[in-house]
Amino acid sequence: MRTIQPIKLYLPNILTLINLLLGTLAAMEAWYGRYTLAATYILVCAVLDFLDGYTAKILKAYSDIGKQFDVLADLVSFSIAPGAIAAGLLKIGATNCQWPFFLLPLTYIIPLLIPLVSAIRLANFNIGQHQETHFKGMPVPANAFSYVALALIHANPMFERVDAILLHPMFIIALIAVNSFLMMAPLPMFSLKLKKYDLAANVWRYLFTAMGFALVIWLQGLGLFAVFVLYILTSIGMNIRLRYRNKKKIRQPRSSERIHNGIYPPRG
Repeated sequence: MRTIQPIKLYLPNILTLINLLLGTLAAMEAWYGRYTLAATYILVCAVLDFLDGYTAKILKAYSDIGKQFDVLADLVSFSIAPGAIAAGLLKIGATNCQWPFFLLPLTYIIPLLIPLVSAIRLANFNIGQHQETHFKGMPVPANAFSYVALALIHANPMFERVDAILLHPMFIIALIAVNSFLMMAPLPMFSLKLKKYDLAANVWRYLFTAMGFALVIWLQGLGLFAVFVLYILTSIGMNIRLRYRNKKKIRQPRSSERIHNGIYPPRG
């Protein structure tokens, strides 16, 4: 006889399905040109993405179907919906720059890289080793935040001058290309997931999160884009530091090797 699971064990999957629903609505809103609303939906999806994992960990409600739901929700909310935003903003930028008519199809073709590369990135993550302290390549939500930031900047008249630069079609195309490369590259990027809540072990994560919230509250969309750039630069800096430290350890002989090689004469 099949046992009935407590309703609380279904909570993570319910949150994931709400994430999927809002991601679908975000793609629809972006299609109709309501980019601010689409961006807001994606930000809510990011909160739900955190909550479903957190509740699954607290309630120990892990399931195979939950993993599949999570990947599907990420594909829609952080790949297809941001791709729709990027396509709309690219079309606006191309129109403002008076691109020739025969180049306008590129505004639909190039943003297709976003869901395509994101799907490959999610598939590799799903079958790869568990990544807790760092990600191998830029995570899909980080990629999504860059286009969410552009949508929020475009909606704010206070950033009109910045909007003219960031909404230039060549900038958006370059952003899509760089983000696609970073998602596929084996570059370690630090994760904000916490195995433990100890301050000493997670001081950099707490500082980055606090700084990120402060920038978003202060500069809104521009602050979010600054957080995105800071995340990439911080990850690259930490990677360089880690490689330098590993090379230093390899070059430095152990104490037993030093004695054997005559660097330190044996005692006695």
